[in-house]
Amino acid sequence: MPDIDLAFARLEGLDLSAIESTGDWGLGRVFNHLAQGVEFSMHGYPVQKPKLFQATVGTLAFKMFSARGKMKHGLDEPIPGEVVSEISAEAGLERLWTSLETFRNFEGKMQPHFAYGGLSKAQFGKAHLLHIENHLEEVGS
Repeated sequence: MPDIDLAFARLEGLDLSAIESTGDWGLGRVFNHLAQGVEFSMHGYPVQKPKLFQATVGTLAFKMFSARGKMKHGLDEPIPGEVVSEISAEAGLERLWTSLETFRNFEGKMQPHFAYGGLSKAQFGKAHLLHIENHLEEVGS
């Protein structure tokens, strides 16, 4: 099953009435953040790390996360250039779902990740799944 389908399956199982964020961000903020990451992969990240960083540290980090099947990053760090806003959990989840559907059907050129640099669509699918899973570590009942 493609990683993007695994992301849908993971989100589909969420019961917003039974969960809450245990981190610094509310659920809506988390979902909105994740949606923007997906959208940026198709339309461009507002701020990029230097090419040297992307070609070394960034590439190594993505390879390590992919090999482990798990991402670990600061869960209260916005994506550089992200529009930070607190929205309802329902609106945030809807935006994330829509962004993933758009990504699944996207046939254009993927934009370089702000830290990892150039990724294929399949690699971005993996990155998005790992990003979602990492943030859902702070979501509990």
